[in-house]
Amino acid sequence: MSSRRNYLRLGGQLLGAVTLGGAAFRLFSPPSEEADFVAQARRFAWQIDPEKCTSCGLCETSCVRKPSAVKALNDPKKCSNCVVCYGHITETHIDSDKIESEGHRVCPVNAVTRINFSGGTDGMFLYAQDPKLCIACGQCTRRCNHHGTRSMFLAIRPDLCLGCNECAIAVACPHDAIERIPREPVDDYRGDYWFDSNYMMGESA
Repeated sequence: MSSRRNYLRLGGQLLGAVTLGGAAFRLFSPPSEEADFVAQARRFAWQIDPEKCTSCGLCETSCVRKPSAVKALNDPKKCSNCVVCYGHITETHIDSDKIESEGHRVCPVNAVTRINFSGGTDGMFLYAQDPKLCIACGQCTRRCNHHGTRSMFLAIRPDLCLGCNECAIAVACPHDAIERIPREPVDDYRGDYWFDSNYMMGESA
């Protein structure tokens, strides 16, 4: 009986060691480059106020994640779908058929994509930023905001953000454009609550 008890105790210890070892490995091992990072659910999230953001470029260098959790986006409701996009190429006076072959790209990593969906070379185009390439330099959003329709903007991807208590980008931002917002309704327990006195005293109603 004693040997059986010892055997069970030893088995439990080994199982616990394996479980703890696996947890430690997952916590301290570097993430796989092929796996997409998914942040844990949190009550709050960091986000960029587009009215304050100037696309200064600090989102690229200040974020603790490399590449940055900030990505450029294009709002299709505001985009004019122009043949020549300020956020896509630097030349505003260029022949339509030379944009793809000779146009100098605004984005240093060529993350801005251009797709024709109507009317041929002089028709209407869809513009978007490839999140796998975007480094949050803000060059496309800066030009769009200064010369275009302000459809391009920077945003912190919640699935990439680590949810730091103190955001490094918020600390570095000279325009206070980074704010902490609730991801769900938050009750701070400062509202008006009614408690039944009998219930509080542990007595039946």
